[in-house]
Amino acid sequence: MKKTLIAGAAALLATPALAQNAPETTDRLQQIQEQIERLQSEVEYLKSNAQGARKEAAQEAVDVSNLKTAVSKYTWSGDLRYRYELIQDEPATNIDASSRQRDRIRLRFGVAAKVNDKINGRIQLSTVNTGDDNPRSTNQTLGEAWSRKSLGIDLAYVDWKAASFANVVLGKQPQPWIRTASYFWDGDLTPEGAAVKLATGPWSAGLYYTWLGERHANDTATASRAAGRTDAKMVGAQLAFRQPVGSVNLLGALGYFDITHVKDEVASATALAGTAASTCNINAAFSGSTNGNTTYDNNGAADSGCSALASDFNMVQALVQADFKLGRFPVTVFADYMKNTKAEVNPVANEKLDTATSFGITFNRAAAAGTWEIGYVYQVSEKDAIWGGFHDSDFNGGLTDGNGSVIKAAYVPATNWTLNGTYFMNTRFIDGVASGSTGRDRDYKRLQLDLNYKF
Repeated sequence: MKKTLIAGAAALLATPALAQNAPETTDRLQQIQEQIERLQSEVEYLKSNAQGARKEAAQEAVDVSNLKTAVSKYTWSGDLRYRYELIQDEPATNIDASSRQRDRIRLRFGVAAKVNDKINGRIQLSTVNTGDDNPRSTNQTLGEAWSRKSLGIDLAYVDWKAASFANVVLGKQPQPWIRTASYFWDGDLTPEGAAVKLATGPWSAGLYYTWLGERHANDTATASRAAGRTDAKMVGAQLAFRQPVGSVNLLGALGYFDITHVKDEVASATALAGTAASTCNINAAFSGSTNGNTTYDNNGAADSGCSALASDFNMVQALVQADFKLGRFPVTVFADYMKNTKAEVNPVANEKLDTATSFGITFNRAAAAGTWEIGYVYQVSEKDAIWGGFHDSDFNGGLTDGNGSVIKAAYVPATNWTLNGTYFMNTRFIDGVASGSTGRDRDYKRLQLDLNYKF
């Protein structure tokens, strides 16, 4: 184009009529040429910027896609519970119940991560009880001079899909066995070890290997220690069957749980008269409490101050549950049974106290906003039917050797917000104290009112 303009300008200059105006024409052509060159530069600049913008937009799209892919691998969740609690525990020597009121909080926050198509992991933090010495509690009691509240690792595990019908779970994990609404197992327990879960059709099964207490220093050489068996573990298995029968969904399960190397181990200690502290070394599996199980003075020494567990625990559990509708209302009913096949004869009752039973019903479901439910559970836990470290920490004050009822209700006023109420009406020491003796059949009542928030 530039050449064409110059050629045209030359032709004009060659014309005699325009010869006298040649200088002006030359100047004008020069200006046109400069304008053309500026326009060409602007066009090139715009082309270059457009290409850069397209590259940046493409890179941003890639970055956003990568970010979405990374974020999609993680799922965050948590909940906060505020609880008012009233406890009325009848003392052994007074017909008036001792009373305690307190407010408590529980916080849990965690993340689930997709490692790949076969492996998922989860980490969860939670509040821990004061002293971090109770695996059955994630509550923090308010009213300790506004002190800081402790957090601990509540869950830390990986779940490997080993086959279409099999999962392997390793680490500190949720309870992998099937449970009902009974109070045989405390809901805050998070087992540590390995679990294999199998499922095909209506059948499922589980194998469990978990740790309770690793090697520790002991005070005397009992038979179990002499054999070098100081590690307390729980191994177990469960077989379950789910099948609709008409309009009823049935669930049945049979389980076996063997707690190793806890018999004859020191579960709790009391300082002897005239001493500042006990000389006993408590097995770490017990968290410093017998939790209602039968004990004896360590090595048979009277008033040794060291309470050792009298029984081994090989527990057989059978449960059945039915879910159906009554009109438009969903209903769940269950029955749960547990027996310790290794219980020793209790010296007070002069028999084995080895059986626990529970049954209950839940009417309606508190799920979406505006929904509600109500439930009832009755349970009997003989002294050595359940290892005390597993028994629910609220029913009967966390001890075996009790019975009674529980009434529960829940209402959802808004999404992710639930109101719960639970009232325990229990009787303690039903078979661990001689009949007619002071302290037998003592009332235990516990009211819990909860505000639960999920986020």
